Amino acid sequence: MKLLETTINSYVEAEYQIKRLLTDTRKLMDNINVFNLNAEDVQKYHILYKAMEGLEKAYSSIVDLNKKVLIEGHLVKNDRGRYELCGKEFTSGSLIDVWREDSDMKDGGFYISSRIEHRGGDYYCVDIPYIKLEGLKARYRAAF
Repeated sequence: MKLLETTINSYVEAEYQIKRLLTDTRKLMDNINVFNLNAEDVQKYHILYKAMEGLEKAYSSIVDLNKKVLIEGHLVKNDRGRYELCGKEFTSGSLIDVWREDSDMKDGGFYISSRIEHRGGDYYCVDIPYIKLEGLKARYRAAF
């Protein structure tokens, strides 16, 4: 879809500016003594801090848009009790895209970006904790 591609490209183009803005804001936050500010400037400081938090989330999502698929296949549990995809092992904190079946979707489903964590003797997908990992279609992406 052309509109989707155009919108994604706009976000990708903004990535550098957002990164620079975050760097400048962090530098400000590290080098300012809030106790020396007047009440008006303290409020602005707090607003900038909240804006920075939102930009960090946005920046992370933009970076995620640029990731390239490196491995795609089905998860299997290895001898060490960890799940792997074509030899790439996943442990707690590993980022992964997992397939969610949905017959209403054009391709029969879609990928959800998520994270693998460990609980109760086994690993699970944070964004779909009830789904069985063994045999699940998944992919691993990384930024370049």
